[in-house]
Amino acid sequence: MTAVIRDERAFEEFYDLHAPAVARFAWTLSPTAEGAQDILQETFLTAWKRRGSIRLVAGSALPWLLTTCRNHARNHARRERRWNQLLELREESIAADASEGAAAADLRWALEAIAGLPEGERHVCELCLLQGLTYAEAAEVLGLTGAAVGKRLQRARTRLREEAGE
Repeated sequence: MTAVIRDERAFEEFYDLHAPAVARFAWTLSPTAEGAQDILQETFLTAWKRRGSIRLVAGSALPWLLTTCRNHARNHARRERRWNQLLELREESIAADASEGAAAADLRWALEAIAGLPEGERHVCELCLLQGLTYAEAAEVLGLTGAAVGKRLQRARTRLREEAGE
């Protein structure tokens, strides 16, 4: 147990040392502050998971962190593109079937409302509500715990209810 505590403290120091530089880099890679924050978190989560195998360059982990940050930013951008494509397909589908009337309008509203959620909540909604993944499956895709997925989904549902006026 003491080794784990020391390991966590060492990682906290590691984070404090490198987070400002990684955050600045994430800002250059993301169009939104929330996206940059997500990329930063994903980068250090990866560092924590791989803490025993991080390659040092000239005695520093910063090059590895920046490369990992860039890779997470690329993955983030890919997810955003897929999400936007999904929205376009859904909108085309809705437009093609105008006979659905109120149901189509409700679906359009729901998709737009989900698109307006903060990124973390939006991704959880996309995976759990639109694609039908379980919390555990979504957690694996997003690199989160099942509890974190559940909490994000709860916050998203609360925001959607508030926006719907319920």
